Amino acid sequence: MTGFLASIKNIEEAKKVCSSTIDIIDFKKVDDGALGFVGNEIITEGRKLLHNHTISVTIGNEHNPNNLKTINNINYVIKNKIEYLKIGLFDTRLIDEHKKLIRKINFHTTLPICVIFADQSFDLSLIYKIIDIGYKGMMIDTCFKNGKSSIDILSMFEIKKFINIVKTNDLICGMSGSLKLHHIADLKKLDIDFLGFRGQLCDGIPNRDMISVSQVDKVSREIKS
Repeated sequence: MTGFLASIKNIEEAKKVCSSTIDIIDFKKVDDGALGFVGNEIITEGRKLLHNHTISVTIGNEHNPNNLKTINNINYVIKNKIEYLKIGLFDTRLIDEHKKLIRKINFHTTLPICVIFADQSFDLSLIYKIIDIGYKGMMIDTCFKNGKSSIDILSMFEIKKFINIVKTNDLICGMSGSLKLHHIADLKKLDIDFLGFRGQLCDGIPNRDMISVSQVDKVSREIKS
């Protein structure tokens, strides 16, 4: 069954959506690139508030995540027992740095997820290399938040192949990137593990700033139907 990931930016939004049916509440600094890091304070408060929820955190937009600042942030996320940690593969030339990073961190129960971008050098041949790194899951997103969705950029063949490779290797598989309500039915048929949303959850698409509980519930109903 396909799950629902909802990206939120702060504690105020967490309070708004905590009663909605969401499988993964994803903390992301939505006005800071593709995978902005919300900061330690929000992570701590969010974990306390959402103690009965599954949480993910985006770790930032560093092209090379194997650096002291990112490592410290990762360890803080792990310390707070966040279930999922999303790390972007912004530069495929730095894939070996991802391998070094994953192998030096003790993730305990936190699962590291590699985010690859539909609009930035998407290549199915890379999937096998990412699997070898040691990530516990992969998801497709868009790097540039210009309203163009992953499903508009990639062919259905590429999406199906991505899901098949990832799931065959027993990794978690997800997709996001300016997805719309009308995309859900077709993507659910592919047996993807979760679909991620932000813009569709806000008032006045493509405005990504103000989350709407009614929009959240509308997406949730469509995924769960």
